[in-house]
Amino acid sequence: MMPIRLLSLVVTLGVMLFGAGCTGDGSRTSAATATDTATQSAYVGNIASGREAFTINCATCHGATGREGGVGPALTDEKARKNYDETIAWIENPLPPMPKLYPSPISRETVEDIAAYVQSI
Repeated sequence: MMPIRLLSLVVTLGVMLFGAGCTGDGSRTSAATATDTATQSAYVGNIASGREAFTINCATCHGATGREGGVGPALTDEKARKNYDETIAWIENPLPPMPKLYPSPISRETVEDIAAYVQSI
């Protein structure tokens, strides 16, 4: 298994090479709406797993814990802006320049885990 630092570097390089990234101005126009009940999962994300997945996939833009921001906005109190289902919808279908990581390289379960973590910060 690839160490987290190396995997994070690979993800960072991929984002840089393919021109995907996050805005640094903190502006957010939410295309995310409440997820259609037909597509909702009974699974509720795991915060600990979400923290690990966030480190690998999101920390490059949003900071190590998501509270720092950087290229992308800090995600502190994101739950005040989006509920859990809206956070899932945003991760699955973000507006550019945030990279679209679902359904590959991250799965629906990983999206839900990251959403649970983001809602907890």
